[in-house]
Amino acid sequence: MRALLLSSFVLCAACVTGQQVRAKSEVIKSDIERARRSGAMRCAPRELATAEANLDFAQGELAEGTASRGDQHIREAEIAIKKAIALSKDCGPKQVTIKDTPVVVKIETTDKDGDGILDKDDKCPNLPGPPENGGCPLEAPKDRDGDGILDNVDRCPDTPEDKDGFQDEDGCPEPDNDNDGVMDGADRCPNEPGPIENIGCPIRDRDGDGINDDKDQCPNEAEDKDGFQDDDGCPDLDNDKDGLPDMQDDCPNEAGPAELKGCPDRDKDGIADKADACPDQPGPPEEKGCPKKYSLVVVTKDKIEIKKQIKFATGSAKIVGAESQTILNEVAQAMRDNVQIKRIRIEGHTDSVGDDGFNLKLSQNRANSVMSALIKLNVDPGRMEAVGYGETRPIASNATAAGKAENRRTEFNIVEQ
Repeated sequence: MRALLLSSFVLCAACVTGQQVRAKSEVIKSDIERARRSGAMRCAPRELATAEANLDFAQGELAEGTASRGDQHIREAEIAIKKAIALSKDCGPKQVTIKDTPVVVKIETTDKDGDGILDKDDKCPNLPGPPENGGCPLEAPKDRDGDGILDNVDRCPDTPEDKDGFQDEDGCPEPDNDNDGVMDGADRCPNEPGPIENIGCPIRDRDGDGINDDKDQCPNEAEDKDGFQDDDGCPDLDNDKDGLPDMQDDCPNEAGPAELKGCPDRDKDGIADKADACPDQPGPPEEKGCPKKYSLVVVTKDKIEIKKQIKFATGSAKIVGAESQTILNEVAQAMRDNVQIKRIRIEGHTDSVGDDGFNLKLSQNRANSVMSALIKLNVDPGRMEAVGYGETRPIASNATAAGKAENRRTEFNIVEQ
């Protein structure tokens, strides 16, 4: 039960407002004056002092903005002053009339409630009240609309205050704080006037980019007006999102690496398309990005094509003939010229004559021989791999001599660039 009472007290204390505490303070102050007039200084000095001290404490808490603690002191003062009034009830001033001998002392009417009106003239001798009300107490102020503001200070006692942080002390609701014709419930800027088409907010352009804040996705950053997405109000400092700011980007609307000044390199030959005479074909800088022309080799997107085949001794992996060496020299030069080629696969192929297993091993050995020859020509071995396929991947019919000749071949296929 005690826990329930304590909980109720805490809840009530939490909901006390400064206005209510001030109203109670005025009542306590009036009771203290009444007690003094009733002789409380003589009959109940301790209780009077306690009431005065707690009233001072309450006013101090109000000044600090802690209404709930101020209310606690008001409660203490209320208890003390009631005791003081009760103890000084018969201590009121007395009128004495002295007559001829023998002396007769006549006790005249007292002022039991200490309101300054003698009991004989007091319509409510046991309850203090002002003279204009015949010594009876005035009716305590009420709060008809329940908004926490007492009727005696509430300008709209029958309509509750809306408590929205705008003029909440007068007791009147303000449904349209800024008087712009847009009710606060629908007004995005309830304390700033603005047209209904802007949902009650003032039309502004904080960043001065010519796009009003209500349509500006970046109202504090000015649009850069470069012809790229200029309607959203946000600056696009890197239009192509290639990591290079537009001011330093030679191709601000096309993604490209910093080393190419932000321009793309579709053929990946290290030359930006903007400066590449052959943007769809890889080629060295000295050829303006176009494929370098060789007599026996052509570099395409997928392979290094050789116009004639490398020759080997019959049934052997030994490379023979000056023409074969010329082809190898040009393949090596093409690898050096086309740095975008990260890795090639040297493939060995045979016709169908002979044992399948022998042909597979022979093709692998021939691919290995070509790779060794290119290494001797200073081609990085990390850019090459050798694979023998034997007779498994013919490109012509093995039924004719011409078809068999086509199938006996070496290929240089690009696998990474």
